[in-house]
Amino acid sequence: MKDLITTIKSLALISFIIGTILFALQLYFRTSDSLIYSGVIFIIIATLINTISLIALIFSLLGKTNLKLELLKTCGIVLLNIPIAILYFYILIVIL
Repeated sequence: MKDLITTIKSLALISFIIGTILFALQLYFRTSDSLIYSGVIFIIIATLINTISLIALIFSLLGKTNLKLELLKTCGIVLLNIPIAILYFYILIVIL
């Protein structure tokens, strides 16, 4: 169970880091269409992976475990990527 929590936290962090790098690159290279396509593909893949991870966490919460608080914290970490992605999207729409 600890391995699942560690793996999902790592996936959420990697999603955040890659998304932030793509966001910064798009701000720097404002006219690059290839970055936009790369960003859209990344968003689709990251959404799919993070959704599967969140479902695994929720199923783990339903079972009898003594790590419920840790699982809930990990769910929160995964869900924190959503408002950050919305903020990045809003900034790109306003600036570009």
